[in-house]
Amino acid sequence: MAHTKSKAVLILYTVCFSAFFASLSQNIYSPILPIIKESFHVSTAMVNLSVSVFMIVTAIMQIILGAIIDFKGARIVLITGILATAAASIGCAVTTDFTLFLIFRMIQAAGSAALPLIAATTIGQLFTGNERGSAMGTYQMLLSVAPAIAPVLGGFIGGAAGYEGIFWILAAISIVLLVTNSITFPKDSPTESMQQAKGNVFAHYKTIFTNRTGNVILTLSVVLFFIYFAVIVYLPILLTEHYHIDVGIAGLLYLPLALSTIAGTFLFKRIQAKIGLHTLFIGSNVIAACSIILFAVTHSVSLVLMALTLALFGILMGVIPPLYSTMITNEFEHNRGSAIGMFNFIRYTGMAAGPMVSAYLLTMMPSAMSFSLLGLGFAALSFCLLPPMFSPQKRTKQKKHHM
Repeated sequence: MAHTKSKAVLILYTVCFSAFFASLSQNIYSPILPIIKESFHVSTAMVNLSVSVFMIVTAIMQIILGAIIDFKGARIVLITGILATAAASIGCAVTTDFTLFLIFRMIQAAGSAALPLIAATTIGQLFTGNERGSAMGTYQMLLSVAPAIAPVLGGFIGGAAGYEGIFWILAAISIVLLVTNSITFPKDSPTESMQQAKGNVFAHYKTIFTNRTGNVILTLSVVLFFIYFAVIVYLPILLTEHYHIDVGIAGLLYLPLALSTIAGTFLFKRIQAKIGLHTLFIGSNVIAACSIILFAVTHSVSLVLMALTLALFGILMGVIPPLYSTMITNEFEHNRGSAIGMFNFIRYTGMAAGPMVSAYLLTMMPSAMSFSLLGLGFAALSFCLLPPMFSPQKRTKQKKHHM
């Protein structure tokens, strides 16, 4: 794609806001779960299922859509995804049958799953070098903002207009995004990269798994997001049972993590142009591991110390995802969509596994020991995987690319 800088920036913000909307669709739903349960007269387990299926479908679609983007181009996937999201949102708003509601929710997940994936792959096509890293920071910043504000919006809209109001709002935003992307998003043209992408889909993904850099980033990603969600789900238990804080107030203590994550994306945008990816990779992984261990040591001792360590961890969760995304797009120029799709799939896998496996660990050993082992494990993986990933030749290549 050849574009002027102003056109590229316009496309950047269009796809980034589309990705923001996808995250909003996922996170705005949580506050209205009691309303869903009461409106459809279903059990808590069935309501929770509506959350799980959204995450599962989103994860699976990353792999499917990533290959389609490389084979067929991004525009058709983008427009189809937004159309599916709009139609499914309307379906969720009007149906009175919970089974149909679940089906529409799954369609909504499949449609919105395309938006963050296309945003990341489009950034890889439009930008190079430091500009690519900065654009990835913008992308990650908007993805970080959505989980912070979505529950507030969900509670407000749900309280005023019921669950139907939320889905009508999502449908309206989908239509606006459909029009905007139809006008601004460029048409796909046959390129050398797309021609090279054609072939057997299994061989297509094999190149990602056999690539050393891809292996390292995917492995560290699943562990990091596993730990992140283990912390997220453990916090309310810690705050209510150990510190005896009311549930409503406990929610406010997520703010250090949410706000620092947003701050971390701003930090990445500033420092990635000044620090090489190799150095940034080592430093951010080390500090992330230290922050996890500090959380293990402080979480049951002091609320203030715990909040500070969560803020540090949040900053790293703002830095590392766009760093990994930039490295992935740099490494896989010819099958970027598939690589980003696999990266997102791995992240969602870690998110899904974190709450379940960590709950089992916490029944076997004290929380301080559990989180210490997780932090030490992430540190050990980072160091063990580093040498083969960054050979002298690779460092030289990345240094030239960075310059």
